[in-house]
Amino acid sequence: MEKVNYIVHLNAAFEKFNEDERIKQGHITLYLAFFQKWNREFFKKTITVNRTSIMERAKFKSKTTYHNYLKDLNDWGYLNYFPSFHPARGSKISLFIFETSSEQVLY
Repeated sequence: MEKVNYIVHLNAAFEKFNEDERIKQGHITLYLAFFQKWNREFFKKTITVNRTSIMERAKFKSKTTYHNYLKDLNDWGYLNYFPSFHPARGSKISLFIFETSSEQVLY
C-alpha cells in the first residue's frame, strides 16, 4: 500500500478540477464521496462501493445523474470504475494518486 497524503492529494485533485473545463459541481461532489470512502478504507488499491451510500454522500437523487457523472470521471482519468452488475456485490473503484507526479498514477 502506497502512502497517500490526504491534504496533498486533495489539493492536487482540486487543482486538476480547476484546470479541467468539463468539470461541474456534480463531478466534484461525487469524487469527494469516493475520496472519503477511500480515506476511510486507508487508501486501499481498490474500494468496493455501494451506489445508494455514495449517492447519499454526494447528495444525488437520480441514478442517471450518478451514472453519468461516474462515467465522466472514469473516461476523464480521475478514477477507474469496475461495475459488478450483481445486486449483492458492490462495484469497484480505483482512484488515481495525483500528488506523486505530473501524470496520474493508478493506485
